[in-house]
Amino acid sequence: MVKNVAVILTVFNRKEITLSSLNGLYKAIAELGVGYVFDIYMTDDGSSDGTRELVFSRFPNINIIRGNGQLYWGGGMRAAWMEAVNSGIIYDYFLWFNDDAELYNDALVTLLGGIKDVGEHCLISGAFCGRDGKASYGGRDQNNIILAADGSYQEITLMNGNLVLVPKCVYEELGFIDMCFPHGLGDWDYGLRAIKKRIKIYLTPKNVGVTERHDIDYSLMWSCQISLFSRLKRLYSVKFSPNIFFVFNRRHYGLFIALKEYVKTILFAIFPFIFELKKK
Repeated sequence: MVKNVAVILTVFNRKEITLSSLNGLYKAIAELGVGYVFDIYMTDDGSSDGTRELVFSRFPNINIIRGNGQLYWGGGMRAAWMEAVNSGIIYDYFLWFNDDAELYNDALVTLLGGIKDVGEHCLISGAFCGRDGKASYGGRDQNNIILAADGSYQEITLMNGNLVLVPKCVYEELGFIDMCFPHGLGDWDYGLRAIKKRIKIYLTPKNVGVTERHDIDYSLMWSCQISLFSRLKRLYSVKFSPNIFFVFNRRHYGLFIALKEYVKTILFAIFPFIFELKKK
């Protein structure tokens, strides 16, 4: 029986990267062969660099949802996902995809092949490495340690949303990415909500592609090299707001941890030398 798969992604102002990633996605779809039908739903969140026009010219069958520039990752993914659900097509799987991921040709063979081994009632997250070969994204254990693919289906605790397979039965239990998380944490929250419902999350046994880490985004918020005003402006942006982190920590780790992390984040931003001392 043919399986219907809806690919969900959101993009913003990096047209060449987006185009390259879509080329890689189509190669991975071709490698998978028969048995699956793919529809792609892409939110363009108000790009001003011609992303939407370029994608449409190269891939006219992609369903493009126009954002207003305020959706960010979580909102954009949610908008594309809702479009897929409301299309009238019954999808067997929803596939999250980040446009900064360079997929290997066998990425989808690896990801969808996991269903035969671990069953439908789970989430499967693709393991990624950087160009140095070290694990970059995919999943972390309960101690927040990034896990590398080791040839087995490892159970993970914190799931990255770079390439994630969500079977229909799991979507029906969990729904969409939570609106509480407009940019980051929506993928971690989704995975932790799954675990609470006894839905296991697995990391693919081998890497499905290459993507580099971008932790520098966070460290700048606690850097002595920029002004207090710039640090606080960054801190209270949609991407880094301690209020959003508080909601996440309160939901999954309790009030004490949420308060502790909230205060620590603000102190690091106001007094970055504390963060610098902590790193030493």
